[in-house]
Amino acid sequence: MKFLSLFRVLGVLACASTSLHAQSESATIRLLAFSRVGDAREVMVAGADGKPLHDKPLALPTEQLSPPLSVGSRALVFQAAGTTPAPLAKVELPASGKDFILVFFPDPKEGQAAYKVDPVPMPEGGFGSGDQAFVNYSGSNVAFVIAGEKLQVPMGKSAIYHSKKTEGTRSMAGYQQGKDGKWSQTPFYSSRLIVQEGVRNFILVVRDPKTGAPDFRGIADFVEKAAP
Repeated sequence: MKFLSLFRVLGVLACASTSLHAQSESATIRLLAFSRVGDAREVMVAGADGKPLHDKPLALPTEQLSPPLSVGSRALVFQAAGTTPAPLAKVELPASGKDFILVFFPDPKEGQAAYKVDPVPMPEGGFGSGDQAFVNYSGSNVAFVIAGEKLQVPMGKSAIYHSKKTEGTRSMAGYQQGKDGKWSQTPFYSSRLIVQEGVRNFILVVRDPKTGAPDFRGIADFVEKAAP
């Protein structure tokens, strides 16, 4: 799977600031491993000099987001907890943005760190309770029809579905665009989308290596309920 920098596509949603002051500000990170390399379930977070920024390790989950961690450096190094091997991953957080989800992807290059990290900045507005953020890693354009509404997600980009109702289920079907430009007539996914107040979802669209068809993983994130 080709590594994509989603900072370029989600960054427009974040509150932009490119000043030197922004570079020195602290940030909050949460981790998600797209798939795991080795046995490390926790990582130590260090600065560019390799010195740990915290005494305790941070979880590296695959099915949910880690607890939030505040860091005072934009250059981060991750190592397996309890050891001092070569870094598992490195990342330079963008100068703008204060809240990031770091998606860890296995790095197939020999001699490199085990993971490449995609820093996804969370928008300060426009992505809240009941919303669904689709992020397309599949390598082809995809589209979803949700309760009669069409949402296109170009490859390597993202789109947010804002539900008109705060709770309930919605019919949802996913389609992909072929190399000839034609959209598939048969959906690669057809089911129900559950919308819950107080929950927003990240839906990572991927390519199933066995079937070759698009698939996705949903990650729930709990947020404050919208004010009445």
